[in-house]
Amino acid sequence: MYDDDDVNDDTPPAVIASIAAGVGPLPFLGVYSVIFIAHGVFYPVQPPDITRTRGGEAVAGLLAAAALLVLILTIWWFLNGRRRWPFVLGQLVVLATTLSFVADANTGSPAVPLGLIVTSAVALVFAFVPSAWAYMGVRPPSLPRRSKRPAQGSGPADPPTGSSTVVHT
Repeated sequence: MYDDDDVNDDTPPAVIASIAAGVGPLPFLGVYSVIFIAHGVFYPVQPPDITRTRGGEAVAGLLAAAALLVLILTIWWFLNGRRRWPFVLGQLVVLATTLSFVADANTGSPAVPLGLIVTSAVALVFAFVPSAWAYMGVRPPSLPRRSKRPAQGSGPADPPTGSSTVVHT
């Protein structure tokens, strides 16, 4: 029987939903990396797509390929319950980048960036539900509790100052 210790069989649905949404940018990064590398190295276009030079196109393609590999790694870490913060950071970068694409009318149709905004936002929300915290082996942070001290004059009298009496609440 095949046993892989790297894969946790008890992945909660929230983590699966987060990862499923978080893979949204991967196909686009793959396609863009191939297009930009091809336009920068093998088949130059005039004018270049996103930079002013062939070399710039090739560098943009290599950066897209690197981003693709980094996002895949962060997804793998989160899926295996090792690290969530790189995944969250990657989704925040996707969210910020796609928001800038929507804000800039010169980047083309906002349809794809709007879709990626939705997927990265969903990935971020599901990455922070309580079951995702538990999957990572940590407790979610809680708000500080308000003390339940009685209002002044409504409870027993305070001990005099300098007294050795300790009051535990």
